[in-house]
Amino acid sequence: MRAVGAGRAGGCLTVRRVLPNALAAAAFMLLAGVASAQAPARGSEADSAVFARAQVLVSAGEGKEGRAVVDSLLARTPTGSLRYAEGLFWRATLASNALDAERDYRRIAVEYVLSPRVPAALTRLAQLEMARGDRSLARQHLERLLNEYPPRPARATAWYWLGRIAFESGAADRGCVALDSARALTGADDVELTNQIASEARRCITRADGSLAAASTPTVVPPAAATARGAAPVKSGLTAARSGQVTIQVGAYPTRAAAEKVRKRLAAQKFHARIVPAGPYFRVRIGRYPTRSSAAPIVKKLRAAHYDTIVVDAEPAP
Repeated sequence: MRAVGAGRAGGCLTVRRVLPNALAAAAFMLLAGVASAQAPARGSEADSAVFARAQVLVSAGEGKEGRAVVDSLLARTPTGSLRYAEGLFWRATLASNALDAERDYRRIAVEYVLSPRVPAALTRLAQLEMARGDRSLARQHLERLLNEYPPRPARATAWYWLGRIAFESGAADRGCVALDSARALTGADDVELTNQIASEARRCITRADGSLAAASTPTVVPPAAATARGAAPVKSGLTAARSGQVTIQVGAYPTRAAAEKVRKRLAAQKFHARIVPAGPYFRVRIGRYPTRSSAAPIVKKLRAAHYDTIVVDAEPAP
């Protein structure tokens, strides 16, 4: 395995030789630069040293060994802690394939709502859906970020990607408005995002007040389903069967009241959900299924209803 290039481009790494060609397009969108490029490590100094060592190993072409270092740390970290979420983020960032990365990013977004890594995880999930050609799901991740998380840098990045989705959908007016929002939130020190916004903004015209608007003739962009260089779309990992029962988790919340609010909303949409206390969180779950593939139809309905989900091992029945 060869090294991963460390230069950022619009929040993503350039993949040289790490993944098979069939995953290259998805990996280009998904595997962002080193985790410290967007936010500081949130664990102890010892954890930071472990993550740094893992990054060095992967960059040196020792990907299996680097990921084993992160796995070892996760094995001795409490699963309900924010330290565990930080480890998941690093494992996703250093993953050898897009499906493994997606699994950990989605777990952060659903189970660790208090983690400062959630905005980045949502952005990367959106990037993966764009690589698959599913703009609707990509938009859902980004809109959740904008609705629930206030940090300006994360919101600027979300607006940038929403602009790209709008352009690829043929909605140049919405694309220019989104880029205008991204530009207003981007800090002067974020030169790369500023350049990315400026590149996309060439599709727009500048009004007298300096804001962006769609040009009279919309720019035609090829459909997103045709991924870069003809790479095949990445398949969902939900069909992989596992022994024992599984369940669909919609979220994990710090208070029962927050979980109950989500449960009631699901009930109003004809989903029969339950609340499962686990450590400091109250998890909202739906159903029990013999395999992940049997849960897939409900997962599809939940995502169509704008819920992020993961499929996990079911807790013992009462």
